[in-house]
Amino acid sequence: MASQQRSLLSRLVTPLRWLWLAMTIAVAVATIISANSGALNPDKSSWPALFAMTFPILIIANVALGLVNLFINKKVAIAQWIALLCSIPAINDWFPVNLSAKDADADDTILRLMSYNTYGFVDAEECYPDDTNRTASAIIHSGADIICLQEVGMIVDMPRRSLYDAQVDSINDIYPYFISKEEKMVSILSKYPLKAIDLPQPESPYSGWQAAETVIGNDTILIVSLHLQSFGLNEDDKIVYHQFTEGDVSRDMKGAGIALYRKLAGAFRLRALQAQMLRHQIDSLGYNNIVISGDFNDIAGCYAMRTICGDDMRSVHHDIATGPVITYHSDRFLFNIDHVLYKGNIAPLRYRRGNIKSSDHYPLYITFHLPH
Repeated sequence: MASQQRSLLSRLVTPLRWLWLAMTIAVAVATIISANSGALNPDKSSWPALFAMTFPILIIANVALGLVNLFINKKVAIAQWIALLCSIPAINDWFPVNLSAKDADADDTILRLMSYNTYGFVDAEECYPDDTNRTASAIIHSGADIICLQEVGMIVDMPRRSLYDAQVDSINDIYPYFISKEEKMVSILSKYPLKAIDLPQPESPYSGWQAAETVIGNDTILIVSLHLQSFGLNEDDKIVYHQFTEGDVSRDMKGAGIALYRKLAGAFRLRALQAQMLRHQIDSLGYNNIVISGDFNDIAGCYAMRTICGDDMRSVHHDIATGPVITYHSDRFLFNIDHVLYKGNIAPLRYRRGNIKSSDHYPLYITFHLPH
């Protein structure tokens, strides 16, 4: 009897071992694919762009499996550590580590930038302390020299959103220079004079950019406030997404899931085309110093971000931040989709994400210096 039990146990252990090996290798391969999906044009195939958004989960799974396999089978653990090594560039995009603080020289010029998708000055939490607008207050007290805004064209009196003339006047007093691509809901506020640069815009509504030239010290800088194509999900789509994240993959959900995927895929493709369009325009302008800031509606390392960066622009978050960041906090889409890119004789010193939840996005605060 004991012999039969050992034989049965042996027959069960062998397939379980093969199943465990297949799972660990599958996770390792999926991680490598996810890490490099941003290099693939969504116009050719959109599923890699969606797959890339699972990268943090796959990294955690890889680390967990790698540690477990050290005690079960060290040879199998090699698959996890190879996957992690192959994913280092993507890991640096999501989880940068920059422990040494940078300081400007005494004679350097400092530029403080704020980037903020304002949600149209609607308060997502319907919180209006002392009948004021919290988003406007964040702008007024930001201390920024230049602010790139999205989802706002003109800043005007909006009583229904507790944005009254007093706060509007305060913003105008602090930032006397204002330009806006009103139909695209992108704007730039500045303490420095701005020269608007009129650029062709994508056809999609509320997707576009406002560019402006400013001179700070001896440096001319092109500032771009950017809002790429959003997913455009309605309430039904968000319900489907919530059900998926809760593990509901029933037959009734499959049709809704396919429709949701098609909408997401369409947004990925449009962002790719918009990024190509903007990069071509930037190249044609010939500026040495450029800052592009705003709502990319996609993760770090995505195709659109890579396209705009090209070979000469860099991500502020990647270069000076430490650890992951979430810039969008609504509807369980907890991702970093707001980015700041730069190039030229301008370098970031500090990166900070605000915590105010009046908008569905958090504001970003970047300190640059212009070395002499």
